[in-house]
Amino acid sequence: MGCNLGPGQMDGEKAFMKLVHISDIHIHSKPIHGLDPVANFRACLAYVEAHDMDADKVVITGDLTHCGDERSYRDLAEILEASPLKDKLAPRLMIGNHDDRETFASVFSAVPRDAGGFVQWTEETPQGLFVYMDTVDQGRHGGLYCEARMAWLSAVLTAARASGQRVYLFMHHNPVRVHVANADIIGLFNLREVQALLKSFNDVISHMFFGHCHYSLSGSLGGISYSAPRSTNHPSWPDFLGPINRSGHGELAPNYNVCFLGDDSTVVHSIDFLDAGKVQWTVEDDTLLTKVRI
Repeated sequence: MGCNLGPGQMDGEKAFMKLVHISDIHIHSKPIHGLDPVANFRACLAYVEAHDMDADKVVITGDLTHCGDERSYRDLAEILEASPLKDKLAPRLMIGNHDDRETFASVFSAVPRDAGGFVQWTEETPQGLFVYMDTVDQGRHGGLYCEARMAWLSAVLTAARASGQRVYLFMHHNPVRVHVANADIIGLFNLREVQALLKSFNDVISHMFFGHCHYSLSGSLGGISYSAPRSTNHPSWPDFLGPINRSGHGELAPNYNVCFLGDDSTVVHSIDFLDAGKVQWTVEDDTLLTKVRI
């Protein structure tokens, strides 16, 4: 009798959850740095629709628009309405520093908000609790996770600890210094306080997902792993010796991340979706593969 395995799962392997993580789509009616954010986001979605419909969740961690204007949010709504990503695959939308909280809420009124009006909520999944955080300090590019939001998060994490539940955090702003001046200057204003809270729950938090920096990132904070994809439109170049007012961009490959969340592992792949046409495939003889121990 056969057994039911998950996508790409081998016999005897633990189950996992497949997550598509997209960030910094910057929907705008005009080009940004000579690039078309709408066309690039459509290309990103097209690749997801062609290759990742077996995913369990799709999350976009902020900077949904470039200027926070109603037209751009309505353009985004139309793009998503035309996409087959529905129900469990309907992208979870989060706001970033380029977004406007109230304008976003006026167009995407179904997205949950907490008691303070912040665009943050929790979602139960088979792999654990997904926590969507609002790190926006309206009117500033730098982020802020204020006392009210920290109290909300602390209560969520405390409850998760009591129930033995693992937690995955999603936010726009990077919760760590990335050692790139132009990114760190617009990071979280109260970084020390936020980090202290996160570290105090490192037995609960399995992984953190964010965006904002526009380049691929991975690492750990106080024993908590994290990852971030590039922008789908205008990736940045990490300049470790540059001044705070200089940023690098150009014809760099945009991407999104495909993440596999397991009981004891998190695996993150970066998908350079515009480069898919460059791939050349080879097929090995099956008799050779049977001799390889996986």
